[in-house]
Amino acid sequence: MDPWQTLTTDYEQRRSREDSLDRLMEWDAQRSMIGSVEGRTILDVGCGNGQKAIELVTDHGAASAVGVDIGAEFLAGPAEVAFHRADLSCLDELDALKGRRFDVVLFLQTLAYARDRARTLRTVRSLMTEDGVLVVSMAHPIRYAVERSERDGVGIGDAYHAVGPYSYPSLWNPEITVTHTTDTFSTIHNALTGNGFRVEEILEPQLSEEKKARYPHKQAWLSKYVGIIILRARPA
Repeated sequence: MDPWQTLTTDYEQRRSREDSLDRLMEWDAQRSMIGSVEGRTILDVGCGNGQKAIELVTDHGAASAVGVDIGAEFLAGPAEVAFHRADLSCLDELDALKGRRFDVVLFLQTLAYARDRARTLRTVRSLMTEDGVLVVSMAHPIRYAVERSERDGVGIGDAYHAVGPYSYPSLWNPEITVTHTTDTFSTIHNALTGNGFRVEEILEPQLSEEKKARYPHKQAWLSKYVGIIILRARPA
C-alpha cells in the first residue's frame, strides 16, 4: 500500500480518539478562524479522508467543497463534495481545479509538506475569489525546535533557526518516516506575504481549563511542545 494511504488511515484513527488534540481544541480553533461558510465554496488542500470538508457542507451550510489529498482514502460525501487524488505540490496540474474559484481555501496541517511552497501558494491564490479567506494551520514552530534540540543535542535557538527539511518516524505510524519543512514565525509569515496574501489574524490555541484537568497527559505534551499555530489571510 502507498505509505500516504497508510498514514491517512492511521491519522484518522488517531484523530477520532476521544483525547486527540484535534477533537479537544484544534478543529474548533480552525473553524473559528474560517468563520461562516454559509453559501461559500471551499477547497481543502490535504483533506485526509475528507471528513472536515463534508462537515462544512452538511453541518455548516457551505455551498460546495473540493478536497484534494495524496492518500485518496476518502469518505463518501454528498453530491456537493468532490474529492481528487493529487499532490499538493502540483495543484496547478490538476485539471479538476482549472477555471474554478473558491471563497475559502484550507491547509490544515498540510502546507509544510509542499515541496515548493511558493508554487503551491501562488496556485491557490489564483484559485481564490478576491474576498476569499485562506486558513493555514501548522505545527507550532517551537514544537520542532524542541524535538530537534532533544534529538540532535543542540540549543533550542539553533534548532529553531534550522529551517528546512526534517525527517522523523511518524507519530501516527512509527514504521513510516515522514519529511516536511520546519519553520520559524518569519518564514511562515513571509511565505504568505511573498506569494499574494496579507495575514489578518494569528491564533495559538490551548486547552480550556476544564480540558486541562480532564486530560492532563495532553496538557503535559502542550506544555512542552506548544501545539499548533493558525493563520488567517486574505488575497493581497
